Amino acid sequence: MKKFFSTFALLVFILEFTLLPVCAKKESMTARVNRVGRELLVKNQIDDKVRFRLRKTSKVNAYADIYKDIVVYSGLVKLCDDDDELAGIIGHEIGHIVNSHLYKQAAVYAAVYTAVNVAAQTVPAVALGTGLAYNVSSLTWSRSREFESDVTAVDLMIRAGYNPLAMVSVMHKISDNYFDFLSSHPSGEKRTKYIFDYISYTYPEYLKKGYKSDSYEDFLVQIQPVLDEREKNPKKMEKYLNKQAKLKEKREKKYEKYSRATRKKLEKQAKKEQEQAIKEKEKAKMQEQKALQKAQKEKEKAELKEQKEQLKQKEQEQKELEKLKKQQEKAKAKELKQKEKETKAKED
Repeated sequence: MKKFFSTFALLVFILEFTLLPVCAKKESMTARVNRVGRELLVKNQIDDKVRFRLRKTSKVNAYADIYKDIVVYSGLVKLCDDDDELAGIIGHEIGHIVNSHLYKQAAVYAAVYTAVNVAAQTVPAVALGTGLAYNVSSLTWSRSREFESDVTAVDLMIRAGYNPLAMVSVMHKISDNYFDFLSSHPSGEKRTKYIFDYISYTYPEYLKKGYKSDSYEDFLVQIQPVLDEREKNPKKMEKYLNKQAKLKEKREKKYEKYSRATRKKLEKQAKKEQEQAIKEKEKAKMQEQKALQKAQKEKEKAELKEQKEQLKQKEQEQKELEKLKKQQEKAKAKELKQKEKETKAKED
């Protein structure tokens, strides 16, 4: 029995120092979202003021706001098989930020809201017409923003080292659950095809590389008849090639704009840091000069004090000498007087 307990204790000790550290190293969902998000920002040199947050809920969603906060729901993170798929989700939301979709939407909404209020006070029918016109235009504009954010995510993923086909996989997997949660979003099927076409034309090497997931394989099966039909139809193929050529050119300019904006910001930041360094250097130099001046004044003060003390000491010594001289003269006079007295006494 004693031997059994000893063996059991040894096993517990081994488990504590082997298995538990492994469990402790497991990355949290929040840390994972932040890590993938940061990699997309850093590798693409994008504004590092973007913040990532995890909302713990079974719902499947993600969104970005005008404060550059990207919120990813835990239900959506769980649906991502790997970091590549998660990068597709986060990259899409970063796309809304770098393309200024949120600011533009807020500005348009504010303008329309003001127009509707003014119209409502004058002609109610005009106000209704204004609101309907905004809904129709907003719908089209919202859809174009989603498409732009999708291809932006692809560009960001590639430059950050992620496989863009993972976005096709995750889009196909959750198109009915996440990306169509608003009527302003295009259908998941259209967006997935749009992403796949963009990758096929702009980054064809990734099609050869492929992506291992059941969702991606299922998408390939569904899209193949469409690809075959396009391959057989010269007009459709020409339309596809022209559209993709324009999109590629547009995306290159857009990405250059992101980089240029980042470079300007970095240059501005570097200039600010340089100016701050110069100010700090000048401040340190002034402090050094002040310290030297203070030290010089203290030295002069000490020397003056020493000189005064020496002068005082000399004066004191002079007084002592004079006093001693007077005492000697007095003693000498007394002695002389005594001698004269003695001489007179002898004469008498």
